[in-house]
Amino acid sequence: MRQRRFRSGYRAAVLGAALAIAGCAGTPLASPDLSKLPPTSERPAETDYVIQRGDTLTLKFYFHPDNDQEIVVRQDGKILLPLGGDVQAAGLTPPQLADQIVEKYSKNLRDPKVSVAVKASTQTEVFVGGEVARPGNVPYRRGLTAVQAIMAAGGPKDTARVDQVVFLQKIGENQYQASKIDLAKVLENGQTDADPSLGPQDVIFVPRSTIAKMNLFVQQYIINLLPIRPGISFVPGL
Repeated sequence: MRQRRFRSGYRAAVLGAALAIAGCAGTPLASPDLSKLPPTSERPAETDYVIQRGDTLTLKFYFHPDNDQEIVVRQDGKILLPLGGDVQAAGLTPPQLADQIVEKYSKNLRDPKVSVAVKASTQTEVFVGGEVARPGNVPYRRGLTAVQAIMAAGGPKDTARVDQVVFLQKIGENQYQASKIDLAKVLENGQTDADPSLGPQDVIFVPRSTIAKMNLFVQQYIINLLPIRPGISFVPGL
């Protein structure tokens, strides 16, 4: 998998530039059930990796192993420690979080030397949603294309509009570019040059009906449903 380092803290920001890609009006879209996502793959901690919401962390107390634990960063960006209470984790590197934990536990433990490792993260995956058999996270690998990601999610349903697929491409720390791609050219005509390559954290969404207004579609059927985090801004696709 291509390892791309993500340094976004996903701070609060107003939804950016309006997206206007013309199309024909269609029937209302059915919201997919995205409540259950497949587990993320293991990855080593990096000193400059920024912890994200949903990451699974391993905390190791060198001289107090009874306090070792594995913990998931909540959607508010915090973790709950038995002796330290709520601690902000998202937006910090593992060493920075370790320092925060040491400060919290120094009141209760003698010499609480701590290490923090990122056991699992969604940052090396792409998300495929909408009219596919298994909506959710798909492991990223170098060269992964939109069609391959859709197939990894079980393939499109009979109700899918593969000629109206929404592609959210990560182009900055906290910014995506939204565009509409026609994957029918690939699936039906074998036109492989119409199948874009993906990067980690990109999003592919397969709708049920024709997209009339891209900005409204992205807000209602992607941003409000995905566990990708508040504060994302968009620019119009090409």
